[in-house]
Amino acid sequence: MALSVPTRDYLAVLLAYGVVNQASQAETDPAESGQDFEQAKGLPVGACVRVIPIKGPGHGQRVYTGVFGGAFANHHGQVYELAGSKSPGRRPGPVSWFPADDYRLQLLPWPDLPVDYAGRHRFSEAFEIPAGAGGLVAGQLADFYGRCSLHSVVIGAVNTVLADAQVVVAAPGGAGLPLQELLRLRAVHSPGSHYRSVVLSSRGDPEKYRHVVRSCRPTAVVLDGAATVRRWLGAGLAGVTVAVVERTSPTALAAVDALYENRGRSVTDLGVPRDLASRIPPGVELLAWKGRGTAR
Repeated sequence: MALSVPTRDYLAVLLAYGVVNQASQAETDPAESGQDFEQAKGLPVGACVRVIPIKGPGHGQRVYTGVFGGAFANHHGQVYELAGSKSPGRRPGPVSWFPADDYRLQLLPWPDLPVDYAGRHRFSEAFEIPAGAGGLVAGQLADFYGRCSLHSVVIGAVNTVLADAQVVVAAPGGAGLPLQELLRLRAVHSPGSHYRSVVLSSRGDPEKYRHVVRSCRPTAVVLDGAATVRRWLGAGLAGVTVAVVERTSPTALAAVDALYENRGRSVTDLGVPRDLASRIPPGVELLAWKGRGTAR
C-alpha cells in the first residue's frame, strides 16, 4: 500500500498504533502464550525469556526479562531461573529463582537476543496498565502489557520516530498518555524493554533484517519517507508494507517510480474499503496492490 502525503509528521507512529490496536483484539497467538512448567523444561538454556506474574497487573507487581537458566525443582519448589552474565572466562552472574506457581514464562522473539544481555543482569519493569489505555487499546490489557510480541515495524529516522511517539493522546473523557505507552515502540538493541513495535534505521541493510523480522510475522511494516521507500521497498518484511511518500521530499519522484515499478509487477490492484476511502483527507493519495508472495 502506498500513501502520498503533503507532510508525514506523526503518520508512521499513528499507522503503527492502528496495527497494534487491531492486533490487540485478535485471539492470542499460541506462540505468544506463556509456557507452563512442563513446557518450560524443554526451552533452551541461554534463551531470552520474560517471567510474568500470574496474578496480573497490580501495585508492586513486576515482570522480569533475562537469560533463561532452566526450569527445575530445588529447595524453593518448582522454579524458573533467570541468570546474569555467563561470558567465557567469567564467573556466572547472580541468578534469581521465580516460583512456577506464581509466574508464567514467555520465550521472547526477536529483537531480544542473548548477545544483547552480555555483561548485564536481568531487567524488570512495573506490571501495570497505564491510566487511559483502556479507551485506546481494545484488546485484553493484562495480556497486552504482560507479554512482548512484534506486531509492527517502522523504518525511518530512528530519533524522529521515537520523538513522534512521545505525543500525548487520549480517548474522550480519558486520561492522556504518550503514544509510546500504547505502541511499546523500541529500538532494536534495547534489551529488557517491553515491545509491540520496533523501529529500524532507514540507513540499515535490509538483508540483515529480512529473515529475522519475517520469522516473527509482524502484521505490517511502515516505510517512513521517500528515501526509506527506495531502499527498503523490496525487502518484503511483512504481509503488508505501507509506503509513505512525502511529496515535498527531494527523492519523492524516484520513490514514486520505484512504487509504480513494484506495482507493475504485482498480481492485482486491491480495492480500498469504503469506510477507509471516505476518511482519506484531501491532499492524500492511496494506492493498494497485491505483490507476488505478499500483500502491499
